[in-house]
Amino acid sequence: QPTSSIKSSSEIERDLDPRSIHFFSSPIPLDETTTTEEESMKFLTTALPLLLASSSSFFVAAFQPRSSSRLPSGLDFQIHDHDYEKQGSNTVVFEVPVRQDGIKMYIANDGDLQTHRPGNGGMRLMSYESDQHAIEDAVRLAEGMTRKHAMYNTGFSGAKLVVNHGDVDLEDVDRAGLMQDCAKALETLDGSIYTGCDLNTNDDDMKHLISHTPYVLAGLDSTVDTNMATAISVVGSILGVLQAHQEKIEDNTFMVQGCGKVGSFVASELVRLGAKQVKTCDLDCERASIHGCTALKEDEQWFQQDVDFLVPCANSLAINEQVLEEMSPRFVVGATNQPYANAQVRAGFDEKGALHVPESISSAGAILADSIEWTQPDLFRGGAAPSQVYGWIRDLSQDKAHQLCRRAQNEARNILQAVDDVYADNTQDPIGQSFPEWIAENTKVTDCVVLGGGMAGTAAAYSNAKAGIKTVLVEQGDSLAPKMASSNGDSRMYRQMYSNPFFSKMQTLALDQWKVLEEECGEKLLHPNGLLFYGEDTGETVEGSVAGAQQTMESLGLPHTFYATGDDIARQFPALKTKGTPYSGVYEETAGHVRSSAACAAMAKVAEASGLCKSITNCKVTDIRKSSEDGKVNVILEDGTNVLAKSLILAPGAWTNQVLEEHFGMKLNLDIWRVHWAHYEIDENVDVPQCFFFRKESEDGNDGGLYYCFPASATETCSQKASPGKKIIKVGVDFKTNESIDQPPTMDAFSYEGMPLVLNMIDGFVQEHLKGNAKRIEDVVSPYCMTSDSYFIMDRLPGHDNIALFSGGSGRAFKFAPLIGDCLSRLARGEDDFLVEDMSCFSLERPAVGLKQRVEAAMA
Repeated sequence: QPTSSIKSSSEIERDLDPRSIHFFSSPIPLDETTTTEEESMKFLTTALPLLLASSSSFFVAAFQPRSSSRLPSGLDFQIHDHDYEKQGSNTVVFEVPVRQDGIKMYIANDGDLQTHRPGNGGMRLMSYESDQHAIEDAVRLAEGMTRKHAMYNTGFSGAKLVVNHGDVDLEDVDRAGLMQDCAKALETLDGSIYTGCDLNTNDDDMKHLISHTPYVLAGLDSTVDTNMATAISVVGSILGVLQAHQEKIEDNTFMVQGCGKVGSFVASELVRLGAKQVKTCDLDCERASIHGCTALKEDEQWFQQDVDFLVPCANSLAINEQVLEEMSPRFVVGATNQPYANAQVRAGFDEKGALHVPESISSAGAILADSIEWTQPDLFRGGAAPSQVYGWIRDLSQDKAHQLCRRAQNEARNILQAVDDVYADNTQDPIGQSFPEWIAENTKVTDCVVLGGGMAGTAAAYSNAKAGIKTVLVEQGDSLAPKMASSNGDSRMYRQMYSNPFFSKMQTLALDQWKVLEEECGEKLLHPNGLLFYGEDTGETVEGSVAGAQQTMESLGLPHTFYATGDDIARQFPALKTKGTPYSGVYEETAGHVRSSAACAAMAKVAEASGLCKSITNCKVTDIRKSSEDGKVNVILEDGTNVLAKSLILAPGAWTNQVLEEHFGMKLNLDIWRVHWAHYEIDENVDVPQCFFFRKESEDGNDGGLYYCFPASATETCSQKASPGKKIIKVGVDFKTNESIDQPPTMDAFSYEGMPLVLNMIDGFVQEHLKGNAKRIEDVVSPYCMTSDSYFIMDRLPGHDNIALFSGGSGRAFKFAPLIGDCLSRLARGEDDFLVEDMSCFSLERPAVGLKQRVEAAMA
């Protein structure tokens, strides 16, 4: 049972009360009938020095002296006795005067009050059955805090503030007065006690408290979330257990009991890390509905679930005899303090082989953050990013849990004894002082960071590698071109058939670069299966028009075929029902489709093969900071890694405005569209061409009139296999409806569920235009990021010459990928010699983007 300070053997001999020796974690009262005080003291003066000479400082800490001084002189707080004193408890509980009738405040401190290792514990506001229950809860919690602080050597000892509001309703508590009373007590204690939030106290309470006293550690001047910190220590401990057992998280199942601020993040993080299954429950069923998790139904009991990990994140003492009888997890790792109802239940789980990581390890995130706040206040309050604090906590808790399991030989019955072997050396500096060293060790230096692993991001990394530029490519999804983003899929069209000759010329340049990429990666990425534009005379649309495409092909001397009537189209493409229609069409034989997901993977593969690129998936960027001294960019990742780079390329797709607003204070005129497409089974003998159909928009604005088809040769993946005698084609729309759901403000509000309105329109198009008895078997919704003028953005951020941005290219840009990558690479490294003849149409300052207008409005 480590204390707040290590004592020498002579001090222990002098101060130890022989009637209460703490050996390891169990107090052993010496019975007068079996052991006299003389015999006890003889042991202490002979055997103990030998033990001390051969043992580590952790063992010295296992012998805990009774405090000879209860409170420093001059303090008039009332001391309260408690039952734990009979078991050798060293905790002192004193009552703080409170102005409001019916409310009692108690401060429990484990050991002597001291300023060099102050007591630290949150303020809990609850209604207890009696004042004595409140006092004993304070003792229990303070001593639990001692174990947490000693486990990591935070620099603190254990303390707890408990407020019993009794019969006073919680909403009737005079919180302002209570905080003033608490502040007066903390001031009187002169830095020997620090506090923060706990049950039923919040940031507003702490803000009031800190206005009267500095002895508050609640992260108020920091963006560090102490709930998140606690959750991170739970996740880190789980990872440590898996590491010790040489298991993968994707092979394990979890039951997260309690989905408050801590439990909900734990559940989400387990999903992000790839857990096989994460079950959740909470008294508030809505809180248990977490993306990627399986929320228990109202008639399901959490303790009846067959899982590998029980992750308690709710009330104390919930693991009782019934749970012991009905549940057999392999591991118990959570945030709950004192999760077991009693020692017998804990022992029962040990006998079952359920390895428990004590909360002194798994639930210590908040007090680890306190150690930074206390020892490194400037770093804590903005010098470091929150994700760096969380990364440090994760690594510490993972290492500690791993140590514990190894010491216990991965046996549940050995954990209680092994715990004492992994306590930190309290003679060393507080653990918070190691944080700057951790930041240095987790800083990686490179030339360029690319944010976003879709088409533009992978193309930029590819071009950087060709230019000899070291790159770190970061993608938040679980793969490059992830399913949730715009670049995912089997196929994107490539064509020179544009109404605007500028893009036809860009495609010509890009085709040469695609050929080079195919040679370098050894894969066929472009498939020339031809492309038909056909339909009504619509005038110009976001995809051009039949007449405009014909004119461009003629003016540039590009090979093409024109069809003047629907009958002409039907003769050449019998799968299309165009006979007798007033349609015209233009066909480009050399056009085709790009294997989109495969192309992203190929560009990254070539970049990585050069030894100049590292791709990181399933990782978000949490902070972007630019040095005022040398202009370098610090890109801080979700795991706390700081990537220091000379330049940055932003290619976040539909997440562009979220990234720009959070890290640069900018917002652009960008719309997010929910664009639908589907897979259809069709008769095997019907050859649907790759085509794009134009018709006028409907009066209600829901049917945008732009439909496309990809042939079976362009469909590699589908959730279902084709039935005998059938093959699968892809059909989609290139518009959004007028429904508000089809244009969400951010990706946080994006729904991947198809709208019957749009799917019915696609079905209708298929029935009207395609032969072959087509039937829809799968539908998909993809996010498109769009500008109002349909030109994408490719430019440097204003005021940041080494930061380039690509956005607004959904449905338009994939065909130019290698060329776009080359432009972005040149932009980021400060070059202005581009293969594209005119970059002004992609400028951030053009009116359609809205940035310049916003800046001018702000200045006005």
